Amino acid sequence: METKIKLDKDKAKRAVGRTASTTVKVTMTVVKLIFVIIIAYTIFISVYLFLTTNREQFLTNIATISVGGFWAFFLGYFGWRMGQTIEHYFVNIKRRR
Repeated sequence: METKIKLDKDKAKRAVGRTASTTVKVTMTVVKLIFVIIIAYTIFISVYLFLTTNREQFLTNIATISVGGFWAFFLGYFGWRMGQTIEHYFVNIKRRR
């Protein structure tokens, strides 16, 4: 003989809502913690390398990486925008037919 369990829908919705809220809070806390660790690591390594290596070479490397990062972002962003424009163009062609 099977026994049926009656579920309270409101109670179930509250439980799911609490679980979702807790998951989001934990995820955001972990993301913030990882971000702080990355920033602290970057600062520590930068100061360490500045003090222990050839300063002129270090600053040249920083400038080179900064310019490369700028161009990577710049070209990546505009490449993404161009791809998005081409995608909209093809979607509009398909709708016209």
